[in-house]
Amino acid sequence: MPKYVLSSTQSVKAPQQQVWEFFSSARNLGRITPRSMDFVIHTPDPRTEAGAVIDYTLRPLFGIPDHWQTLIAEVEAPHRFRDIQAKGPYKSWVHEHRFSPEGDGVRMEDRVEYELPFGPLGTLAQRLFVRAQLEYIFDFRATAIEAIFEPAGDPATSRPGTVAVAGGTGFVGSEIARELRRRGRKVVVLSSRGQIARGQLPDDIEIRLADVRDAASLTSALVGVDELVISLAFPGLPVEQPGKGYTFMDVDATGTQRLVAAGRQSGIGRVVYLSGAGAGHDAPRHWFRAKAMAEDAVRDSGMAWTILRPTWVYGPGDVSLNRFLGFARLLPFVPLTNLGRQQLAPVFVRDVASLAADSLEQDAAAEQVFEVGGPEAMSMRDVLHRALAVAGLRRPLLPGPTALIKLTAWPMRFLPRPLLSPDAVDFVNQPATVDIEPLLRVMPRTLTLLEDGLSTYLGRERSSVHIGSDRAAARMAAAPGSTGQR
Repeated sequence: MPKYVLSSTQSVKAPQQQVWEFFSSARNLGRITPRSMDFVIHTPDPRTEAGAVIDYTLRPLFGIPDHWQTLIAEVEAPHRFRDIQAKGPYKSWVHEHRFSPEGDGVRMEDRVEYELPFGPLGTLAQRLFVRAQLEYIFDFRATAIEAIFEPAGDPATSRPGTVAVAGGTGFVGSEIARELRRRGRKVVVLSSRGQIARGQLPDDIEIRLADVRDAASLTSALVGVDELVISLAFPGLPVEQPGKGYTFMDVDATGTQRLVAAGRQSGIGRVVYLSGAGAGHDAPRHWFRAKAMAEDAVRDSGMAWTILRPTWVYGPGDVSLNRFLGFARLLPFVPLTNLGRQQLAPVFVRDVASLAADSLEQDAAAEQVFEVGGPEAMSMRDVLHRALAVAGLRRPLLPGPTALIKLTAWPMRFLPRPLLSPDAVDFVNQPATVDIEPLLRVMPRTLTLLEDGLSTYLGRERSSVHIGSDRAAARMAAAPGSTGQR
């Protein structure tokens, strides 16, 4: 059976000791692993020490759990360590991590040698999906590390006061929190999961435990806060779980009403609410009606307010476009839940975050409702074709019969963690185009073209991950100009 070699390099602008301390805590593995893989560590207080054994579970394929046990084989702090798969899905897996000074930061090098089980079937799996999945995991890891160690802006040049971002550990909310930090703002994030949900948020952003389903938890969480951004999303969105209170009405509508009341009581002066394109009391879908109820609470809050109605938001951590790309890495086709003809105006998450931050700072945004979309309108099929091209994946799109998919999804509602529901199918299939002229007239800006946004995290040219056979790696190491280092 062939052995394969994965190599990756990355430069981090942080002191070597800080970088080493981050990676010497195995708990941080979950922060640099895609959320879709549901990484759970089972070893209490795991450390990167020679002889340490670390147990964890992740779900890389269709939610099926993979149980791993890793042995830390060698440690030379703060320069390198090597871990070995003791138990897991691979025939063998040896991962060496190196950290070396580079200018005012650190150069990180990863080298993984791995073998797959099952003989020719393992070789086929490598070609069909293992390679693409590993490239995605390590590319995501690089993006996450870049976000975690991103330098903060200068507080001396920023607007004074503290901003709380409710829902700031979610996809859109976390990007808003990072954008505010880039501008030198003091940021507090409110999360129902607390520290465990930190993800790619830098360590100097304070996280306060607050659950919009529990009004009592909100007032204390807003102590010392001057401005508030509300960007709520429940786990598993758009699949609702009424038994747990994870519904649009419980979180978006009632949750926002509670937050606004707590903000008013705390003396907060300004609020920005992330609603959704299509919000309205007479809207046909209940998620749009929930957003409309939340908007009413914001308008009646007594605070200076801005309401943003984004359309289909994409970016490194989204659960929409990335789900389709995940199918492309695992399957010979990309399944759709309809014909893919619905019109979209996908907007890059950084554009949304920048607008949210500007809405706190610019008087022109006060008492305004802005629809927010990208500069291009296109069909869902066009979006997927462009994303696949940027990611270097060639897969046909397979249209699905919506009625049959909804019928199949109906019993999934009763699973402990439902993957799909009939309403979620409608949510995915809905068109999402907006009128951005009022936004551009009041708050002029350049919005990111779809392919330009995708290239910042999917583009093959930005990837530092290389996977080849061990023989190819040996030839590269022996080539003129190569250092031959491993």
